[in-house]
Amino acid sequence: MADPVVKTFVKKVFVGVPVRKVTGSSAQSLNDLTDVTLTEVEDMDILQYNTDTQRWINKRNPIGLTLNGGTF
Repeated sequence: MADPVVKTFVKKVFVGVPVRKVTGSSAQSLNDLTDVTLTEVEDMDILQYNTDTQRWINKRNPIGLTLNGGTF
């Protein structure tokens, strides 16, 4: 008995150079994001969400604050 014929239908073919890295108007840093406001950034700053402005803002690490990143 002969093998059944398998047909493959191609709907679209794209010809061009593959995209390796997106550049231009895309976000290149945190401050490029529409919901992030960074001012006077320093070492050890953290991002904190402000529900009033609905934006992430950088904050100085308050004295005595312990951050536990958990187990990965």
